Amino acid sequence: QAFYIQLHGQVTDYFSGDGLKDMQVRLVKDSIDRETVVTGRNGEYELILERGYEYLVWFSGQGRVTKHVRIDTREVPPIPDVPFYDMDLQMTMFLWIDGVDFSILEKPVAEAHYRHSIRNLTWDTEHTERVRRELSRVMAHYEHAFHKHKGVKGTSSGSGTSRRKRKRVDF
Repeated sequence: QAFYIQLHGQVTDYFSGDGLKDMQVRLVKDSIDRETVVTGRNGEYELILERGYEYLVWFSGQGRVTKHVRIDTREVPPIPDVPFYDMDLQMTMFLWIDGVDFSILEKPVAEAHYRHSIRNLTWDTEHTERVRRELSRVMAHYEHAFHKHKGVKGTSSGSGTSRRKRKRVDF
């Protein structure tokens, strides 16, 4: 059996932590769209990757901010020590709000590559920390904007709090 990388995880909501159904997880292999899977009821997904390629994995969904990660398997040796690598990748998604600058998410939120010193695929924690620091500033602005717009169609947190009855308007 050929070596493979099993990438799996759960896509969750930023505020509630609940698994998100119908989120798209798109696999791009060496700049070519290869596969898109849709998360199930609990937000779980699974993809199989091969050695020798650079992958981008895009996470998106209706009204959500798109995020992606980069996984570089080009340095994985032809005959690794194990029959497969298991990569668990959890992704938190949040609703799009106009006026919030999400340009930080144009670059990968995480990157993984093969490290010869440990003979395994590993996440680049320095990259993740840099992105996390920048993203924390964006998210402070986002949370303020979210609570300011709470109740606007498409931005509700689903917290279950009572709201005034709004007049229906169709666009």
